[in-house]
Amino acid sequence: MVRFFLGIRLPKELEQECETLRRSFRAPKTVPHLTVCAPFLWERKPERLITVLEGCLRFTKPLEIHGTGIGSFGQRVLFINVHPSAELLDLVKQLTCTLRQAGVSVDTRPYHPHITLATRLSPAQYERYRGELGDFAPEYSFICSAVSLFRFTPEGRWHDWTRIQLGSLQPEQP
Repeated sequence: MVRFFLGIRLPKELEQECETLRRSFRAPKTVPHLTVCAPFLWERKPERLITVLEGCLRFTKPLEIHGTGIGSFGQRVLFINVHPSAELLDLVKQLTCTLRQAGVSVDTRPYHPHITLATRLSPAQYERYRGELGDFAPEYSFICSAVSLFRFTPEGRWHDWTRIQLGSLQPEQP
């Protein structure tokens, strides 16, 4: 049994900006990303999961990801906001349904897209980190053309194991 999650990698400039903040906040070591499907267990060969996901995403067109500002989940998590566009929500729904059909138990919490900067914070840490962010209000937009499949390693870290391209097959135009 292997643990995976699905995410969207950020453009280099945004990734570096997030990583700088995450290091100062001692965030988890996973590369900055936008989670699409929370961690799940896969009981078959990992290569079979890739096949399932490729089949799911073969007609999905690349989509725009955009957002602005900072948000939080109470005082436990600080993040960069991601706009929940219809295309992003459709992607999440499509992948969640595909995983369920493949026998995976998926997270049922409402989806709130975000890019985590700091997590598992105490109230004091939250106040300090929020203060360090000051007037920081990132605004960004990028095209997502692939979904990353992250795999949990025996060393206890998440690794960007492979990327599945969106729209590898497009329907023929009449």
